[in-house]
Amino acid sequence: MIKLNPNVILDLKNHIKGNDILISFIGPFSQGIIEEIGNALREHLKKDENMDFSANSVFSVFIEQSQNIKNYEKVLSDVEKNISDSIILIGKDNNNYFICSGNTIKKEHMLELKNKLEKINSLNKNEIKKIYKEKLKNHIYNENGSAGLGLLEMAKRSCDKFKYDFIKLNEKYYYFVLIVKV
Repeated sequence: MIKLNPNVILDLKNHIKGNDILISFIGPFSQGIIEEIGNALREHLKKDENMDFSANSVFSVFIEQSQNIKNYEKVLSDVEKNISDSIILIGKDNNNYFICSGNTIKKEHMLELKNKLEKINSLNKNEIKKIYKEKLKNHIYNENGSAGLGLLEMAKRSCDKFKYDFIKLNEKYYYFVLIVKV
């Protein structure tokens, strides 16, 4: 039985459209979900006649944010995943696309992630590109086996600094929100 009445559905649609959101998804992320959203995004980008920059930048940021969500979901148990669903929103305001993500992270990951975001936001484009190339060239990997290039890749393609927040869910978990404008 559907809990919502038709007026709530219309209100939701109007709220989403009123916030310039083109594509949205809430729930657990899998490779298949990422591919389906990616296909929808590609179709939208092909039809955007007013796009004056690379569609690859929008798509790349979407992929990086989706992969980050999927990676954080991997370290959570099924119970932990149910604390709060992950979300991705893709929209366009004026001439810029924005990709927003939200997902649950453990408290112990919050400080490290916050430090990375603060550092990237303190850098200019040339510094970001230089660090990206150094990590790529020197195969610098963290303890998780990742080169940590995802945030740098998004920063290279972003037209603005990252906007982010960590909303406390309880003593063990935060809800991480990241907004990247392309």
